[in-house]
Amino acid sequence: MKTVAGVSVDWYRTSFGAEPWAQHFEGGEETAQLALGMLELDGFERILDLACATGERTLELCREGYDVIGVDVSQELLEAAGCEAESQDLLPWFYEVDPRDMEFEDEFDVVLSLGGGAFEHFEDDEENLRAFEAAARALRPGGRLLMQTPNVLRVKAELPARTWFECGETIELIEQHWNEPTHRLDGTRRTLFEHDPPEDREPHDFQRRLYTVEELAVAFERAGLGLVDVFDEHGARCVPTAAQHDLFVEARG
Repeated sequence: MKTVAGVSVDWYRTSFGAEPWAQHFEGGEETAQLALGMLELDGFERILDLACATGERTLELCREGYDVIGVDVSQELLEAAGCEAESQDLLPWFYEVDPRDMEFEDEFDVVLSLGGGAFEHFEDDEENLRAFEAAARALRPGGRLLMQTPNVLRVKAELPARTWFECGETIELIEQHWNEPTHRLDGTRRTLFEHDPPEDREPHDFQRRLYTVEELAVAFERAGLGLVDVFDEHGARCVPTAAQHDLFVEARG
Protein backbone atom coordinates (compact mmCIF):
# COMPACT_ATOMS: atom_id res chain seq x y z
CA MET A 1 0.00 0.00 0.00
CA LYS A 2 1.32 3.43 -0.94
CA THR A 3 2.26 5.66 1.99
CA VAL A 4 3.43 9.23 2.57
CA ALA A 5 5.80 9.57 5.54
CA GLY A 6 4.59 6.17 6.73
CA VAL A 7 0.88 7.07 6.57
CA SER A 8 -1.42 5.30 4.12
CA VAL A 9 -2.45 7.71 1.36
CA ASP A 10 -6.11 6.81 1.88
CA TRP A 11 -6.04 7.01 5.69
CA TYR A 12 -9.10 9.27 5.67
CA ARG A 13 -11.31 6.51 4.22
CA THR A 14 -11.04 4.35 7.33
CA SER A 15 -10.02 6.74 10.11
CA PHE A 16 -13.40 8.42 10.51
CA GLY A 17 -16.25 6.42 11.98
CA ALA A 18 -19.55 7.74 13.32
CA GLU A 19 -17.75 8.72 16.53
CA PRO A 20 -16.41 11.85 18.27
CA TRP A 21 -13.35 12.13 16.02
CA ALA A 22 -15.51 12.56 12.91
CA GLN A 23 -17.84 14.97 14.67
CA HIS A 24 -14.88 17.02 15.96
CA PHE A 25 -13.48 17.36 12.44
CA GLU A 26 -16.91 18.11 11.00
CA GLY A 27 -17.42 21.44 12.78
CA GLY A 28 -21.19 21.14 13.22
CA GLU A 29 -24.05 23.60 13.40
CA GLU A 30 -21.99 26.46 14.86
CA THR A 31 -19.56 26.32 11.94
CA ALA A 32 -22.44 26.36 9.46
CA GLN A 33 -23.86 29.51 11.06
CA LEU A 34 -20.42 31.11 11.09
CA ALA A 35 -20.04 30.44 7.37
CA LEU A 36 -23.46 31.92 6.62
CA GLY A 37 -22.51 35.07 8.52
CA MET A 38 -19.24 35.47 6.64
CA LEU A 39 -20.78 34.97 3.21
CA GLU A 40 -23.89 37.11 3.92
CA LEU A 41 -26.04 34.96 1.64
CA ASP A 42 -29.50 35.87 0.34
CA GLY A 43 -31.13 32.61 1.43
CA PHE A 44 -31.79 31.23 -2.05
CA GLU A 45 -28.34 29.85 -2.84
CA ARG A 46 -27.68 26.21 -3.70
CA ILE A 47 -24.87 24.87 -1.49
CA LEU A 48 -22.44 21.97 -1.78
CA ASP A 49 -21.13 20.87 1.64
CA LEU A 50 -17.88 18.93 1.18
CA ALA A 51 -16.70 16.32 3.70
CA CYS A 52 -20.05 16.58 5.45
CA ALA A 53 -19.37 13.57 7.75
CA THR A 54 -22.41 12.89 9.98
CA GLY A 55 -24.27 15.81 8.41
CA GLU A 56 -24.55 18.32 11.26
CA ARG A 57 -23.59 21.25 9.03
CA THR A 58 -25.67 20.04 6.12
CA LEU A 59 -28.76 19.64 8.28
CA GLU A 60 -28.31 23.09 9.81
CA LEU A 61 -28.13 24.60 6.32
CA CYS A 62 -31.24 22.66 5.38
CA ARG A 63 -33.06 23.99 8.45
CA GLU A 64 -32.12 27.49 7.31
CA GLY A 65 -33.95 26.81 4.05
CA TYR A 66 -31.04 26.25 1.69
CA ASP A 67 -31.00 23.70 -1.12
CA VAL A 68 -27.96 21.72 0.02
CA ILE A 69 -26.10 18.55 -0.93
CA GLY A 70 -23.63 16.96 1.48
CA VAL A 71 -20.86 14.74 0.12
CA ASP A 72 -18.36 12.49 1.85
CA VAL A 73 -16.16 9.47 1.08
CA SER A 74 -17.53 7.45 4.01
CA GLN A 75 -20.68 5.39 3.55
CA GLU A 76 -20.83 4.84 7.32
CA LEU A 77 -20.89 8.57 8.06
CA LEU A 78 -23.45 9.25 5.34
CA GLU A 79 -25.72 6.54 6.72
CA ALA A 80 -25.58 8.25 10.11
CA ALA A 81 -26.34 11.58 8.41
CA GLY A 82 -29.31 10.10 6.56
CA CYS A 83 -30.77 8.61 9.74
CA GLU A 84 -30.48 11.94 11.52
CA ALA A 85 -32.09 13.77 8.60
CA GLU A 86 -35.00 11.33 8.63
CA SER A 87 -35.47 11.73 12.39
CA GLN A 88 -35.70 15.52 11.90
CA ASP A 89 -37.96 15.35 8.81
CA LEU A 90 -35.31 17.14 6.74
CA LEU A 91 -34.62 16.43 3.07
CA PRO A 92 -31.04 17.26 2.08
CA TRP A 93 -29.26 15.07 -0.46
CA PHE A 94 -26.26 13.02 0.67
CA TYR A 95 -23.84 11.67 -1.91
CA GLU A 96 -20.88 9.30 -1.47
CA VAL A 97 -17.96 10.45 -3.61
CA ASP A 98 -14.27 11.29 -3.43
CA PRO A 99 -14.02 15.10 -3.81
CA ARG A 100 -11.47 14.63 -6.60
CA ASP A 101 -13.99 12.64 -8.63
CA MET A 102 -17.04 14.89 -8.34
CA GLU A 103 -18.77 15.48 -11.67
CA PHE A 104 -20.89 18.51 -10.78
CA GLU A 105 -20.68 21.33 -13.33
CA ASP A 106 -22.04 24.87 -12.88
CA GLU A 107 -24.56 23.64 -10.29
CA PHE A 108 -23.85 25.51 -7.05
CA ASP A 109 -23.71 29.08 -5.83
CA VAL A 110 -21.57 28.13 -2.83
CA VAL A 111 -19.11 25.32 -2.08
CA LEU A 112 -18.11 24.82 1.56
CA SER A 113 -15.04 22.96 2.81
CA LEU A 114 -15.28 23.35 6.58
CA GLY A 115 -14.22 21.44 9.68
CA GLY A 116 -11.66 18.83 8.64
CA GLY A 117 -11.80 19.99 5.04
CA ALA A 118 -11.88 18.22 1.70
CA PHE A 119 -8.75 19.48 -0.08
CA GLU A 120 -5.76 18.71 2.13
CA HIS A 121 -5.71 14.98 2.84
CA PHE A 122 -4.34 13.50 -0.38
CA GLU A 123 -0.86 12.25 -1.11
CA ASP A 124 0.57 15.30 -2.88
CA ASP A 125 -0.29 18.81 -4.03
CA GLU A 126 -1.34 17.66 -7.50
CA GLU A 127 -3.92 15.28 -6.04
CA ASN A 128 -5.15 18.05 -3.74
CA LEU A 129 -5.40 20.30 -6.80
CA ARG A 130 -7.76 17.80 -8.41
CA ALA A 131 -10.16 18.38 -5.50
CA PHE A 132 -9.83 22.16 -5.87
CA GLU A 133 -10.54 21.85 -9.59
CA ALA A 134 -13.60 19.63 -9.07
CA ALA A 135 -15.00 22.14 -6.57
CA ALA A 136 -14.35 25.00 -8.98
CA ARG A 137 -16.19 23.16 -11.76
CA ALA A 138 -19.16 22.65 -9.45
CA LEU A 139 -19.58 26.41 -9.01
CA ARG A 140 -21.77 28.53 -11.22
CA PRO A 141 -20.09 31.62 -12.76
CA GLY A 142 -19.44 34.05 -9.93
CA GLY A 143 -19.94 31.29 -7.36
CA ARG A 144 -18.10 31.30 -4.05
CA LEU A 145 -15.95 28.77 -2.22
CA LEU A 146 -15.31 29.05 1.53
CA MET A 147 -12.53 26.93 2.97
CA GLN A 148 -11.62 26.48 6.63
CA THR A 149 -8.00 25.58 7.35
CA PRO A 150 -5.66 25.50 10.36
CA ASN A 151 -3.44 28.58 10.44
CA VAL A 152 0.09 27.54 9.49
CA LEU A 153 1.56 30.51 11.36
CA ARG A 154 -0.10 29.34 14.58
CA VAL A 155 0.92 25.73 14.01
CA LYS A 156 4.57 26.72 13.58
CA ALA A 157 4.48 28.98 16.65
CA GLU A 158 2.84 26.76 19.26
CA LEU A 159 1.51 23.41 18.10
CA PRO A 160 0.93 21.20 21.17
CA ALA A 161 2.66 17.84 20.84
CA ARG A 162 -0.24 16.19 22.64
CA THR A 163 -3.84 17.35 23.00
CA TRP A 164 -7.30 15.85 23.47
CA PHE A 165 -10.99 16.58 23.36
CA GLU A 166 -13.83 14.98 25.28
CA CYS A 167 -17.21 13.78 24.05
CA GLY A 168 -19.42 12.03 26.58
CA GLU A 169 -17.47 9.14 28.09
CA THR A 170 -14.78 9.11 25.41
CA ILE A 171 -11.56 11.05 24.99
CA GLU A 172 -9.80 11.52 21.66
CA LEU A 173 -6.06 11.70 22.39
CA ILE A 174 -4.06 13.34 19.59
CA GLU A 175 -0.27 13.39 19.20
CA GLN A 176 1.03 15.52 16.34
CA HIS A 177 3.97 17.43 14.90
CA TRP A 178 4.60 19.88 12.08
CA ASN A 179 6.65 18.41 9.24
CA GLU A 180 8.36 21.43 7.70
CA PRO A 181 9.85 19.69 4.62
CA THR A 182 6.44 18.34 3.52
CA HIS A 183 4.30 21.21 4.91
CA ARG A 184 2.14 18.59 6.57
CA LEU A 185 0.70 18.04 9.99
CA ASP A 186 1.49 14.42 10.92
CA GLY A 187 0.07 12.61 13.89
CA THR A 188 -1.84 9.80 15.53
CA ARG A 189 -5.06 9.68 17.50
CA ARG A 190 -6.52 7.18 19.95
CA THR A 191 -10.11 6.86 21.12
CA LEU A 192 -10.10 6.18 24.87
CA PHE A 193 -13.14 4.99 26.78
CA GLU A 194 -13.50 6.07 30.41
CA HIS A 195 -10.09 5.45 32.05
CA ASP A 196 -8.34 3.34 29.41
CA PRO A 197 -4.57 3.73 29.42
CA PRO A 198 -3.46 5.14 26.03
CA GLU A 199 -1.27 2.12 25.29
CA ASP A 200 -4.35 -0.15 25.36
CA ARG A 201 -5.87 1.51 22.28
CA GLU A 202 -4.53 1.16 18.76
CA PRO A 203 -3.37 4.49 17.30
CA HIS A 204 -4.69 5.72 13.95
CA ASP A 205 -2.33 7.71 11.78
CA PHE A 206 -3.35 10.90 10.02
CA GLN A 207 -1.71 13.61 7.95
CA ARG A 208 -2.89 16.91 6.51
CA ARG A 209 -1.29 19.33 4.08
CA LEU A 210 -1.53 22.83 5.55
CA TYR A 211 -1.49 25.76 3.13
CA THR A 212 -0.48 29.32 3.78
CA VAL A 213 -2.84 31.95 2.39
CA GLU A 214 -0.27 32.68 -0.32
CA GLU A 215 -0.15 29.00 -1.31
CA LEU A 216 -3.95 28.86 -1.38
CA ALA A 217 -4.04 31.86 -3.71
CA VAL A 218 -1.85 29.91 -6.14
CA ALA A 219 -3.94 26.73 -5.83
CA PHE A 220 -7.16 28.66 -6.37
CA GLU A 221 -5.73 30.38 -9.43
CA ARG A 222 -4.69 27.05 -10.94
CA ALA A 223 -8.25 25.79 -10.35
CA GLY A 224 -9.76 28.84 -12.03
CA LEU A 225 -10.71 30.77 -8.88
CA GLY A 226 -9.50 33.97 -7.26
CA LEU A 227 -8.86 34.48 -3.55
CA VAL A 228 -10.95 37.43 -2.36
CA ASP A 229 -11.09 37.41 1.46
CA VAL A 230 -9.66 35.95 4.67
CA PHE A 231 -11.52 35.62 7.99
CA ASP A 232 -10.48 34.55 11.48
CA GLU A 233 -12.20 31.81 13.50
CA HIS A 234 -14.77 34.34 14.74
CA GLY A 235 -15.78 35.45 11.25
CA ALA A 236 -13.95 38.80 11.22
CA ARG A 237 -11.86 39.80 8.21
CA CYS A 238 -8.18 39.59 9.08
CA VAL A 239 -4.58 39.60 8.00
CA PRO A 240 -3.15 36.25 9.17
CA THR A 241 -0.86 36.28 12.20
CA ALA A 242 0.07 33.60 14.72
CA ALA A 243 -2.89 34.75 16.85
CA GLN A 244 -5.54 32.93 14.81
CA HIS A 245 -6.08 29.20 15.33
CA ASP A 246 -8.07 28.70 12.11
CA LEU A 247 -8.58 30.74 8.98
CA PHE A 248 -11.54 30.88 6.59
CA VAL A 249 -10.51 31.72 3.04
CA GLU A 250 -13.00 32.76 0.37
CA ALA A 251 -12.46 32.36 -3.37
CA ARG A 252 -14.72 33.19 -6.31
CA GLY A 253 -15.14 31.93 -9.82
